[in-house]
Amino acid sequence: MKIAFDEWNLRGWHHPPANGVHAGDVAARDKNDINATYTMADAVFSACFLNACLRHADSVEMACMAPLVNARGPLFTHPSGIVKRTTYHALWMFANLLEKNVASAWIQGDPFEHAQAEVPALDAIATCDDAAETWRVLLVNRDAARELHCRILLEGAAPDGPLDATVLSADSADAFNDTTYPERVAPLRTQLAVSKGAVRLPPHSITVVSIPGSPAVSAAAGLRP
Repeated sequence: MKIAFDEWNLRGWHHPPANGVHAGDVAARDKNDINATYTMADAVFSACFLNACLRHADSVEMACMAPLVNARGPLFTHPSGIVKRTTYHALWMFANLLEKNVASAWIQGDPFEHAQAEVPALDAIATCDDAAETWRVLLVNRDAARELHCRILLEGAAPDGPLDATVLSADSADAFNDTTYPERVAPLRTQLAVSKGAVRLPPHSITVVSIPGSPAVSAAAGLRP
């Protein structure tokens, strides 16, 4: 039996007490349309959720975000156009930048502590094409305050040199896109200076690194700060 997340998303923060059709309930729910509700922190959450689904792709066959437009959706429409919320960019990176196969991977690193709880600061998945010649590694830095130094190994081999990458980050975990500043948070195509597999991840960021590989490299990767 497989698992289907038929609707997933961050729930809007504004919850009317009765959740009914009364004017007060509708007005409270309408606050979920405020663009500032969806921040870089929400993009990081969405990336971590999708990483978890892909790590368990043998069990999870479907994960549908709902809704897609307005309300809690990654797209916000208004009379003059469309705002791509931070969560849209996270979805775009998963849909367009990763390879088709999820490789087995291990992740080791220090925890990120917050509110008397902790999770690993680094979350990641490794993907490759059918021949394991092209690799795309998606790295999430959960820490909103600190840059993360990460090392990538492919079966013990550490990539070197400038590597193509796409980075989604912002000047604050609370940064958002709205009708006034629609591009405050957007993916940046860049090249990362990689030495012996070492890369630096901005605070509270999502990074996809493209790594040229070899058919001799098996589908396994190690990632650690």
